[in-house]
Amino acid sequence: MRLEEASFLPAKGRGWSTNEAGFRRLIAANRMMGIGKSLRFKPYYDDFPVRVLTNGWSDTVTSGFGDDKVYVVQTATMIVARCLLMTTDPGDIVLDPTCGSGTTAYVAEQWGRRWITIDTSRVAIALARTRLMAARFLYYVLADSSDGLIKEAEITGRVPPAPLPRTENDVRRGFVYKRVPHITLKSIANNEEIDEIHARFEERLEPLRLEINRHLKQKWEEWEIPRELDAGMVGAQHAAPSHGEYWRLRRERQAEIDASIARRADVELLYDQPYEDRKRLRVTGPFTVESLSPHRVLGTDVDRPATEREAEKQVGPGQFETMILDNMRTTGVQNTVKNERLKFDRLEPYAGMWLQATGEYTEGDPSPLKGSGADRHGEN
Repeated sequence: MRLEEASFLPAKGRGWSTNEAGFRRLIAANRMMGIGKSLRFKPYYDDFPVRVLTNGWSDTVTSGFGDDKVYVVQTATMIVARCLLMTTDPGDIVLDPTCGSGTTAYVAEQWGRRWITIDTSRVAIALARTRLMAARFLYYVLADSSDGLIKEAEITGRVPPAPLPRTENDVRRGFVYKRVPHITLKSIANNEEIDEIHARFEERLEPLRLEINRHLKQKWEEWEIPRELDAGMVGAQHAAPSHGEYWRLRRERQAEIDASIARRADVELLYDQPYEDRKRLRVTGPFTVESLSPHRVLGTDVDRPATEREAEKQVGPGQFETMILDNMRTTGVQNTVKNERLKFDRLEPYAGMWLQATGEYTEGDPSPLKGSGADRHGEN
């Protein structure tokens, strides 16, 4: 139904979504349509060409096209990345107390987050360390950089300041992200530039409309001029040049209005799509692998060897281990050869169920006068 040929009333109990000036801009932009007795806003797919994620992540299910697993309970990087992007900003610290294969640390490093990851398994830590040290990441354009300022000016269509302000390459300022327009009825109705574009083209379109009507003996308004002329109409041959130029200008006007709408609409930043610098490659930044000193942890008294329980009764609680290790430090270990005894330079308790220690000793004579000594290390 043509808007110009019908009357519309707002829905019962509510008013219109815009005022008279807004309606004129919406009609000029070809964004209104009549459906029955209702007047509706005409949206296009490109008005918001992304979809909002809900709590159903069907694209994260395990498949043959997912990540190669190096650990039995390895989480897909897409899942961890989505959680990180929703809850943190570049430069934030991410803590993962269950390291596993290091997926959280890997993803945090990829997206410019700092990280701490923990595990009780040496295997898990070794896998994570190898994975991080061998990783290669895309280089994302930093917002706080000269390249970032130039890229931002290119996207927004604004001339960058000269000279460029001082930058520090601070990742906490984020990256330069891709963005999409979020065109709404309100953004079009409030776009005053549409009035200027429409008025400028009307100065050229109105004489052509009059010329077409004169040749065809018609009284067509703008919305009544057909896209194709009937060759059998009287005067169609003479009206054809004006008619072709008229629709060329109409298409040009629509393109300019659409560009204005996209340019002046709100935008949504795509935080999972920063701009990449293909000329650079990133590797994992400096990190340390640290461990706690081993501490002996015993279970119930039933789990301890009977000899140790009996000895503790004689020397007192907590003194048995100290007594044994002090004795070994003092006397060393005698072998089967007379006058040969292993003396420890250092002897420390080592964690475990049984009483055990780790130590160092010197084999041979290390004296500079002898000149033939060699240091050896061993455990007992």
